[in-house]
Amino acid sequence: MTYALLCAVFVAAAAVVAAIAWRRAPHGHAAALALTAIVLIALTAVFDTVMIATGLFGYADAHISGLRVGLAPVEDFAYPVAGLLLLTAVWNLLGRRGSALAASEASAPDEASAPGEASVDGRRTHDDARD
Repeated sequence: MTYALLCAVFVAAAAVVAAIAWRRAPHGHAAALALTAIVLIALTAVFDTVMIATGLFGYADAHISGLRVGLAPVEDFAYPVAGLLLLTAVWNLLGRRGSALAASEASAPDEASAPGEASVDGRRTHDDARD
């Protein structure tokens, strides 16, 4: 199995989840993804080149395409991109639910305190305005 084929599996899986989550993405999501991808690719190029140059790891030429950025094979850039797609997709899928839950808890009346009394967390109830 080539390194490109292995990377394609991870990128495809991340792309499917990202496509599902895209409808929940906030305004400006595409620009944020693009900027983050540029930064991740630049950092990957720098640090992979340093790690390969110092001998921490290497790649068998038979399993890579031969195209390199610095010393890093282009296939090595698939993992940061897949991670970016998957992480932001999961964030978008779960983030709205968490926001809705927090909003519903904030708007729910505090049943633990009697009218006119401060609640456990120190907020006053709506009846306090009449006092």
